[in-house]
Amino acid sequence: MSIIATFTTELGTKTWEVNSRKVNDFTDFSTSFEVEAEDNSSVEGSPLTNERGLKKQSLSFSSTLVAQLGVDVRAEIEDWKQWVGQTGILKIGGETFGPNYMLKSVKIGSVQIDTKGRFHMAKLTFSFEENDEEIDDSIVEAAEEANGQDAEETEVPSAVNVTCSTAEKAKRKAKNLAVKYDIRRLTY
Repeated sequence: MSIIATFTTELGTKTWEVNSRKVNDFTDFSTSFEVEAEDNSSVEGSPLTNERGLKKQSLSFSSTLVAQLGVDVRAEIEDWKQWVGQTGILKIGGETFGPNYMLKSVKIGSVQIDTKGRFHMAKLTFSFEENDEEIDDSIVEAAEEANGQDAEETEVPSAVNVTCSTAEKAKRKAKNLAVKYDIRRLTY
């Protein structure tokens, strides 16, 4: 199993992962660092701008959910609704990324639904913002456990020596008589 990222809150841990049963990764990652400043026009001899430090860091990324890749698209959309407003620890590649973050929004777009109302695909865009809120020690422990599992389960069996038996190959090989017939007609 390869866990790309986790977000751990009091609700539990959400993962973005790629494994043999499920593909749920993310793209379009962006963040920024900005100086927070205020204008000072009333005091003579002082600088016109007072720098106050950095603004709260925000970040966003997208995840495309595809039913054919083992994701229950509709269930994921419904589940993310309760996570909005939660503060927790975001880890990318097993390491904490930035400060504690609050999930500010989850935007759902590019949804593909079939004629029976089944969700086949959706693009979710997550927006996070730095949060000064203290988080419980149990969340810190849960975040460590979630990423500890990744280290234990990173050994993936290799597909290098996987072969198909001759009988299986013969069974899967389709005989296309129409092509043979056309070729014979061309050679006459």
